[in-house]
Amino acid sequence: MLHKKPGFGHDMVFLTVGVCPARHGAAIMCDKCGCSDTTLRRHDHASASAHGHAYAHTHEAAELSHNDRLAERNRGFFLAKRVFVVNLLSFSGSGAHAFVERTVADYGQRRCVKAVTPDFLESIHASHDHHAAVAASNENIHLDAHGIAHALAHLDLDQTDVVLLENGGSAASQAVYDLGASARVALFSVRDGEFKPLKFPLFFDGVAAVVINEIDQIAATRFDLAKARAHVAQVAPDAQVLEVASATGAGMEAWYAFLDAGVKQAKA
Repeated sequence: MLHKKPGFGHDMVFLTVGVCPARHGAAIMCDKCGCSDTTLRRHDHASASAHGHAYAHTHEAAELSHNDRLAERNRGFFLAKRVFVVNLLSFSGSGAHAFVERTVADYGQRRCVKAVTPDFLESIHASHDHHAAVAASNENIHLDAHGIAHALAHLDLDQTDVVLLENGGSAASQAVYDLGASARVALFSVRDGEFKPLKFPLFFDGVAAVVINEIDQIAATRFDLAKARAHVAQVAPDAQVLEVASATGAGMEAWYAFLDAGVKQAKA
Protein backbone atom coordinates (compact mmCIF):
# COMPACT_ATOMS: atom_id res chain seq x y z
CA MET A 1 0.00 0.00 0.00
CA LEU A 2 1.30 3.44 -0.88
CA HIS A 3 0.64 6.14 1.65
CA LYS A 4 1.12 9.87 1.09
CA LYS A 5 2.40 12.01 3.90
CA PRO A 6 3.05 15.76 3.89
CA GLY A 7 6.70 16.72 3.65
CA PHE A 8 8.53 20.02 3.87
CA GLY A 9 7.34 21.89 0.80
CA HIS A 10 5.96 18.85 -1.03
CA ASP A 11 4.27 15.51 -0.46
CA MET A 12 6.29 12.35 0.10
CA VAL A 13 5.15 8.82 -0.70
CA PHE A 14 6.18 6.08 1.68
CA LEU A 15 6.00 2.29 1.46
CA THR A 16 3.80 1.02 4.29
CA VAL A 17 3.56 -2.74 3.63
CA GLY A 18 5.37 -5.33 1.54
CA VAL A 19 5.09 -3.53 -1.78
CA CYS A 20 8.12 -2.30 -3.72
CA PRO A 21 7.04 0.78 -5.72
CA ALA A 22 8.93 2.11 -8.73
CA ARG A 23 10.00 5.75 -8.47
CA HIS A 24 10.06 7.62 -11.78
CA GLY A 25 11.67 4.61 -13.43
CA ALA A 26 14.37 4.33 -10.77
CA ALA A 27 15.29 1.26 -8.75
CA ILE A 28 12.93 0.01 -6.06
CA MET A 29 13.77 -1.02 -2.53
CA CYS A 30 12.18 -3.64 -0.30
CA ASP A 31 10.85 -2.16 2.93
CA LYS A 32 12.47 -4.88 5.05
CA CYS A 33 15.66 -6.20 3.47
CA GLY A 34 16.54 -3.06 1.51
CA CYS A 35 17.21 -4.92 -1.74
CA SER A 36 16.84 -3.03 -5.00
CA ASP A 37 14.66 -5.41 -6.99
CA THR A 38 13.64 -3.95 -10.33
CA THR A 39 11.25 -6.76 -11.30
CA LEU A 40 9.19 -7.84 -8.29
CA ARG A 41 6.26 -5.72 -7.14
CA ARG A 42 5.35 -7.84 -4.11
CA HIS A 43 7.22 -10.70 -2.49
CA ASP A 44 7.44 -12.84 0.63
CA HIS A 45 10.88 -13.28 2.13
CA ALA A 46 9.93 -16.66 3.60
CA SER A 47 11.35 -17.94 0.31
CA ALA A 48 15.01 -17.15 -0.27
CA SER A 49 14.46 -17.65 -3.98
CA ALA A 50 12.46 -14.40 -4.20
CA HIS A 51 15.70 -12.42 -4.60
CA GLY A 52 18.36 -15.07 -4.69
CA HIS A 53 19.67 -14.27 -1.22
CA ALA A 54 18.99 -16.18 1.98
CA TYR A 55 17.07 -13.65 4.00
CA ALA A 56 13.92 -15.15 5.48
CA HIS A 57 11.23 -12.97 6.96
CA THR A 58 7.69 -11.80 6.30
CA HIS A 59 6.47 -8.23 5.94
CA GLU A 60 4.86 -6.92 9.11
CA ALA A 61 1.98 -5.04 7.54
CA ALA A 62 0.01 -4.78 10.77
CA GLU A 63 2.96 -3.23 12.62
CA LEU A 64 3.53 -0.67 9.88
CA SER A 65 -0.16 0.19 9.70
CA HIS A 66 -0.23 0.74 13.45
CA ASN A 67 2.90 2.89 13.17
CA ASP A 68 1.27 5.03 10.47
CA ARG A 69 -1.75 5.69 12.68
CA LEU A 70 0.47 6.80 15.55
CA ALA A 71 2.54 8.93 13.18
CA GLU A 72 -0.57 10.82 12.07
CA ARG A 73 -1.39 11.47 15.72
CA ASN A 74 2.16 12.74 16.32
CA ARG A 75 1.91 14.97 13.26
CA GLY A 76 -1.30 16.53 14.50
CA PHE A 77 0.28 17.17 17.89
CA PHE A 78 3.31 18.85 16.34
CA LEU A 79 1.10 21.00 14.13
CA ALA A 80 -0.95 22.09 17.15
CA LYS A 81 2.24 23.01 19.01
CA ARG A 82 3.56 24.85 15.92
CA VAL A 83 6.95 23.19 16.20
CA PHE A 84 9.25 22.21 13.32
CA VAL A 85 10.20 18.54 13.67
CA VAL A 86 13.00 16.95 11.65
CA ASN A 87 13.36 13.21 11.14
CA LEU A 88 17.13 12.98 10.65
CA LEU A 89 17.89 9.78 8.73
CA SER A 90 21.49 8.64 9.04
CA PHE A 91 23.92 5.82 8.40
CA SER A 92 26.04 4.22 11.09
CA GLY A 93 29.28 6.12 11.60
CA SER A 94 28.13 9.17 9.65
CA GLY A 95 28.56 11.52 12.60
CA ALA A 96 24.84 12.14 13.12
CA HIS A 97 25.09 12.36 16.91
CA ALA A 98 27.89 14.95 16.77
CA PHE A 99 25.84 16.84 14.16
CA VAL A 100 22.82 16.91 16.47
CA GLU A 101 24.94 17.94 19.45
CA ARG A 102 26.50 20.79 17.46
CA THR A 103 23.07 21.96 16.35
CA VAL A 104 21.67 21.96 19.88
CA ALA A 105 24.73 23.81 21.21
CA ASP A 106 24.97 26.48 18.50
CA TYR A 107 21.47 26.90 17.10
CA GLY A 108 20.10 26.45 20.60
CA GLN A 109 21.47 29.87 21.46
CA ARG A 110 19.04 31.39 18.93
CA ARG A 111 15.98 29.16 19.28
CA CYS A 112 14.65 26.51 21.64
CA VAL A 113 15.88 23.19 20.25
CA LYS A 114 15.29 19.72 21.65
CA ALA A 115 16.62 16.36 20.48
CA VAL A 116 15.19 12.84 20.69
CA THR A 117 17.70 10.03 20.31
CA PRO A 118 17.46 6.21 20.52
CA ASP A 119 19.32 6.35 23.85
CA PHE A 120 16.75 8.82 25.19
CA LEU A 121 13.88 6.56 24.15
CA GLU A 122 15.55 3.50 25.63
CA SER A 123 15.84 5.34 28.95
CA ILE A 124 12.11 6.05 28.80
CA HIS A 125 11.42 2.39 28.09
CA ALA A 126 13.57 1.32 31.02
CA SER A 127 11.37 3.30 33.41
CA HIS A 128 8.04 2.00 32.06
CA ASP A 129 6.31 -1.31 31.51
CA HIS A 130 5.08 -0.59 27.98
CA HIS A 131 6.65 -2.38 25.01
CA ALA A 132 9.86 -1.13 23.45
CA ALA A 133 9.88 2.53 22.51
CA VAL A 134 12.61 1.86 19.99
CA ALA A 135 12.08 -0.77 17.30
CA ALA A 136 15.08 -3.10 17.40
CA SER A 137 16.20 -6.05 15.30
CA ASN A 138 19.63 -7.53 15.99
CA GLU A 139 22.07 -4.63 15.65
CA ASN A 140 19.61 -2.38 13.82
CA ILE A 141 17.84 0.28 15.88
CA HIS A 142 15.54 2.87 14.38
CA LEU A 143 12.95 5.25 15.74
CA ASP A 144 9.26 4.50 15.40
CA ALA A 145 6.09 6.54 15.93
CA HIS A 146 5.25 4.69 19.14
CA GLY A 147 8.56 5.69 20.71
CA ILE A 148 8.13 9.29 19.62
CA ALA A 149 4.61 9.35 21.09
CA HIS A 150 6.00 8.29 24.48
CA ALA A 151 8.82 10.82 24.21
CA LEU A 152 6.26 13.60 23.87
CA ALA A 153 5.16 12.97 27.44
CA HIS A 154 8.68 13.91 28.53
CA LEU A 155 9.05 17.02 26.35
CA ASP A 156 7.60 20.45 26.98
CA LEU A 157 6.95 21.77 23.48
CA ASP A 158 5.04 24.92 24.41
CA GLN A 159 8.11 27.14 23.95
CA THR A 160 10.00 24.82 21.58
CA ASP A 161 10.88 25.84 18.03
CA VAL A 162 12.70 22.75 16.68
CA VAL A 163 12.75 19.06 17.58
CA LEU A 164 15.46 16.87 16.06
CA LEU A 165 14.68 13.15 15.85
CA GLU A 166 18.04 11.40 15.55
CA ASN A 167 17.30 8.25 13.58
CA GLY A 168 19.53 5.27 12.85
CA GLY A 169 19.59 1.56 12.04
CA SER A 170 18.90 0.01 8.66
CA ALA A 171 18.26 2.31 5.72
CA ALA A 172 15.14 0.31 4.78
CA SER A 173 13.57 0.69 8.23
CA GLN A 174 14.26 4.41 8.42
CA ALA A 175 12.72 4.90 4.97
CA VAL A 176 9.55 2.98 5.90
CA TYR A 177 8.74 4.10 9.45
CA ASP A 178 6.94 7.44 9.48
CA LEU A 179 7.40 9.40 12.72
CA GLY A 180 4.99 12.27 12.06
CA ALA A 181 7.81 14.77 11.50
CA SER A 182 7.48 18.00 9.53
CA ALA A 183 10.39 17.06 7.26
CA ARG A 184 12.83 14.26 6.56
CA VAL A 185 16.53 15.04 6.18
CA ALA A 186 19.10 12.46 5.04
CA LEU A 187 22.65 12.65 6.38
CA PHE A 188 25.70 10.77 5.18
CA SER A 189 29.43 11.25 5.60
CA VAL A 190 32.22 11.69 3.08
CA ARG A 191 33.57 8.46 4.60
CA ASP A 192 30.48 6.70 3.21
CA GLY A 193 31.58 7.52 -0.32
CA GLU A 194 29.96 9.56 -3.07
CA PHE A 195 27.92 6.58 -4.33
CA LYS A 196 25.88 6.23 -1.14
CA PRO A 197 22.75 7.93 -2.62
CA LEU A 198 22.73 5.53 -5.57
CA LYS A 199 23.05 2.49 -3.31
CA PHE A 200 20.06 3.52 -1.16
CA PRO A 201 17.76 5.56 -3.45
CA LEU A 202 14.58 5.36 -1.36
CA PHE A 203 16.48 6.44 1.74
CA PHE A 204 17.01 9.77 -0.01
CA ASP A 205 13.82 9.92 -2.06
CA GLY A 206 11.47 12.72 -1.01
CA VAL A 207 13.76 14.25 1.64
CA ALA A 208 13.71 18.01 2.06
CA ALA A 209 17.48 18.20 2.44
CA VAL A 210 20.60 16.07 2.19
CA VAL A 211 23.46 16.78 4.58
CA ILE A 212 26.94 15.71 3.46
CA ASN A 213 28.82 15.59 6.74
CA GLU A 214 32.52 15.68 7.65
CA ILE A 215 33.62 17.68 4.60
CA ASP A 216 36.76 18.54 6.58
CA GLN A 217 37.89 14.98 5.78
CA ILE A 218 37.50 15.21 1.99
CA ALA A 219 41.25 15.26 1.35
CA ALA A 220 41.86 12.19 3.50
CA THR A 221 38.99 10.20 1.98
CA ARG A 222 39.38 11.38 -1.64
CA PHE A 223 35.64 12.01 -1.66
CA ASP A 224 34.38 13.46 -4.97
CA LEU A 225 31.99 16.23 -3.93
CA ALA A 226 30.87 16.99 -7.48
CA LYS A 227 29.92 13.36 -8.09
CA ALA A 228 28.12 13.23 -4.74
CA ARG A 229 26.02 16.26 -5.66
CA ALA A 230 25.17 14.68 -9.02
CA HIS A 231 24.16 11.40 -7.37
CA VAL A 232 21.95 13.23 -4.87
CA ALA A 233 20.30 15.08 -7.75
CA GLN A 234 19.42 11.74 -9.37
CA VAL A 235 17.57 10.34 -6.36
CA ALA A 236 16.42 13.54 -4.61
CA PRO A 237 16.21 16.28 -7.27
CA ASP A 238 14.21 18.66 -5.05
CA ALA A 239 16.39 18.31 -1.96
CA GLN A 240 18.60 21.10 -0.71
CA VAL A 241 22.20 19.88 -0.43
CA LEU A 242 24.12 21.05 2.63
CA GLU A 243 27.85 20.44 3.00
CA VAL A 244 28.97 20.63 6.62
CA ALA A 245 31.62 19.62 9.11
CA SER A 246 30.00 19.27 12.51
CA ALA A 247 33.42 18.98 14.19
CA THR A 248 34.57 22.42 13.00
CA GLY A 249 31.23 24.11 12.37
CA ALA A 250 31.94 24.65 8.68
CA GLY A 251 28.77 24.97 6.61
CA MET A 252 26.48 24.77 9.62
CA GLU A 253 25.01 28.23 8.99
CA ALA A 254 23.28 26.89 5.86
CA TRP A 255 21.75 24.14 7.99
CA TYR A 256 20.56 26.69 10.54
CA ALA A 257 19.01 28.73 7.74
CA PHE A 258 17.14 25.59 6.65
CA LEU A 259 15.83 25.20 10.20
CA ASP A 260 14.85 28.88 10.30
CA ALA A 261 12.73 28.39 7.17
CA GLY A 262 11.06 25.37 8.72
CA VAL A 263 10.30 27.24 11.95
CA LYS A 264 8.82 30.11 9.98
CA GLN A 265 6.55 27.68 8.13
CA ALA A 266 5.54 25.91 11.34
CA LYS A 267 4.67 29.18 13.07
CA ALA A 268 2.70 30.60 10.11
